[in-house]
Amino acid sequence: MSNFTYEKEDRKTALEKYEWDNVWIDNTDNHESRRVFYIGDSISCGTRTTATRLTEGKILFDGFGSSKALDNPFLKKAVRLFGLQLPKIDLVLFNNGLHGFHLEDTSEYAEYYEEMVRFLLDEYSELPLFLLLTTYIRDKKRLERVKLRNQATLKIAEKYNLPVIDLYTLTEKNKELLSEDGVHFTTEGYEMISEEIISFIDKNC
Repeated sequence: MSNFTYEKEDRKTALEKYEWDNVWIDNTDNHESRRVFYIGDSISCGTRTTATRLTEGKILFDGFGSSKALDNPFLKKAVRLFGLQLPKIDLVLFNNGLHGFHLEDTSEYAEYYEEMVRFLLDEYSELPLFLLLTTYIRDKKRLERVKLRNQATLKIAEKYNLPVIDLYTLTEKNKELLSEDGVHFTTEGYEMISEEIISFIDKNC
């Protein structure tokens, strides 16, 4: 999925140079399989179809992947609109760590992240919500910011008693599975990430 744009500059705006949404509803006539609402970035776009394939359709991963930063005024509205279109939702996954680098990591990002978590808890109050740590990247300067954002995620998860899927440690240990751009992953890498998510869901749902 290296064709998805990745924010390379810090800019004081809620919009990136290229804004995109990538949405996918899997097997809309299937009302029997468990269905996951996966909200994320381009990593989620690369993971969702792989995860559905690996479960042989027993779990369907419906995806809202987006470049929208956490302070983008349309993010919550877009998530709500897509969620309304899903045949059903059994579980919500959320990650948004590789966008919105115009936000300061320990204050602004954390504040908007918590605001998004509260929105998801209100919007899907009867459903499990799992948070995902942002994956490893090769850019050393940006990587330090990813680490700070993951620390903020862990604090918020603890505050709201939410399970966390640690994709950072997994991908750091397997950094050879990164693609040439240093952000996205090879086919094997997406399979590894998918297996981690599937295993976590099976153990916690």
